[in-house]
Amino acid sequence: MTETAMPSTATTDGDRPDVAGVLERLRLAEAKLARRREQQTGMNETDRAAMRYLLERVDAAEITPSMIVRALHLSPASGTALIDRLVARGLVVVEGHPHDRRKKIVRPVDRNIDPDHLDPLTMKLRGLASGLPARDARVVASFLEDVLAMVSGTASPAN
Repeated sequence: MTETAMPSTATTDGDRPDVAGVLERLRLAEAKLARRREQQTGMNETDRAAMRYLLERVDAAEITPSMIVRALHLSPASGTALIDRLVARGLVVVEGHPHDRRKKIVRPVDRNIDPDHLDPLTMKLRGLASGLPARDARVVASFLEDVLAMVSGTASPAN
């Protein structure tokens, strides 16, 4: 008798997919991927997300540190540390705003880096998500928002 691996939609009671099991495997795979990518590039996931944010808006008039902080859901202190890391690695420069002395502008040093090369998984996931029918996309998005709230600690205890 040959043993086969459980498919990704394995069920717990015959009809219901084992969503909790899939989530656990996803969490383990994500942690392994994050460690491997950090070893390969020296950039953590937040650094990579910030660079993607900057590179996807390379033609924008201005990108400020506070825009990056809001987009990545970071505290101001974490945003400062992030930008300092990117400056130290020679990936970005921080310049004064030409008309507002209080503002700083963050720009990538190399504006020609392909964000998909920097983070090809994001584009693959976006493609996968775009293939979902609208009704399924709403269900999946709602579920993932609940998962995100739990992971980030913003979910109410009753949920």
